[in-house]
Amino acid sequence: MVYNNRNEAENLIDRISDFSEGHLWDSSAVNDFLLNIDKHRSSWLVVDAKHAKDTKLMALAKKASTDYEFFRCLVIGSADHSEWPENSIHIEKNALSTSIIDRLRNESHVLRMASSRLRHMRRLQNR
Repeated sequence: MVYNNRNEAENLIDRISDFSEGHLWDSSAVNDFLLNIDKHRSSWLVVDAKHAKDTKLMALAKKASTDYEFFRCLVIGSADHSEWPENSIHIEKNALSTSIIDRLRNESHVLRMASSRLRHMRRLQNR
């Protein structure tokens, strides 16, 4: 979670804990972030409106999206959607936290199902 308001981020992390493992963004641990993406069936970078124009985050998101097929971004309040990876999900700046959580829950479920199917197909092909 890349949020300007730490309390808001911690609240969201707590509220998604039943379906996802959330962490506050640590810009000094970018390499760890990239290495951990592949350890999960799906990985998300959730960015608030304050950080939606951060070019370093955009570059990181594009790299992760290119390197890992089950990585996605959920960007809140971005005016220019073209700067983020093509498969990013954009939500209005004024969206309620419940809307954000519901969308993240639904999209995570779909992504996990796709990941499971693909991994299963690869296992079958390798037999």
